[in-house]
Amino acid sequence: MRVAVIEDTANHQQYRDVLHSFAKGSGAEITTSDRAEQYDCAVIFGSYKKERGRSSHQGKGRIIESGMPYVQLETQLIGRPIDTAFHTEFRVGVNGFLWDDARWGFEHITQDRAKKVFERNGYDPTVAWKDDGEYILLCMQKVGDASLRGADVFEWTQDTVEQIRKYTDRKMIIRPHPLYRKSSLHNTLKEKILATADVHWQEADVTKSDFVPIAEQLKQAWCTVTYSSGTGIDAVINGVPNVACDTGSMVYDVSSTDIAEIENPYRGEKGVWSNKIAHCQWSIEEFESGECWQHVSKILYG
Repeated sequence: MRVAVIEDTANHQQYRDVLHSFAKGSGAEITTSDRAEQYDCAVIFGSYKKERGRSSHQGKGRIIESGMPYVQLETQLIGRPIDTAFHTEFRVGVNGFLWDDARWGFEHITQDRAKKVFERNGYDPTVAWKDDGEYILLCMQKVGDASLRGADVFEWTQDTVEQIRKYTDRKMIIRPHPLYRKSSLHNTLKEKILATADVHWQEADVTKSDFVPIAEQLKQAWCTVTYSSGTGIDAVINGVPNVACDTGSMVYDVSSTDIAEIENPYRGEKGVWSNKIAHCQWSIEEFESGECWQHVSKILYG
């Protein structure tokens, strides 16, 4: 199998450098998307948004729509930066980047990576589930985020608040994405939300001095409610139960999937999940050493 790293799928030099690191450890050739058909498998960077006109998205489109196998490098899962800072670790999936659409190679796991990956990112994989907390934390995503897969985050938020209120009168806090851009749609949603009893809107603008990090807000949370947001991962690794509303959520296996369970959320087996999620995330050093490729090649070659 001839493998090629597709350089023009990354729109910043720092991410092209990441692709080069992957090429170093895998032995893949470095080329561009217009030559990808000469290869059996492609390595691309980032999610694909068909509506985006950037050359990097056009490059990814050529690969994904061709039907050829591809390895997709995406944003960090455990210990992810809260702003636009450069990531030092990346999720790596085959033919996708979400829990239900990628091949992660869980059937090939022979060792426990959880301790190593969690601890180098400042977390303990053995943290127990909490069974207390004051409020429900509903976490929004950026408009048009690829992991929403076309879902309208405003409609989802409004509908979910209404659904939650059918099952509990517990205090609820709505947390917009830290990098969201204020718009009339946000303002309209905020007005509707605040008209619901004991529902609060937490401004979460990472550029402001009063920004509250997610780790702080999780301390008093009863549970989180997410669509496919990475805050579900933040919740679970801190022992906070999560309700996942989409099968693409990376914490779907250890989350409730029904709003009706909001007062008794599912607390799944974290040990198995922690090792699985650790096999989804790899460092640049593991790219260059070939350790990541050893795992990925098993997925590709069987």
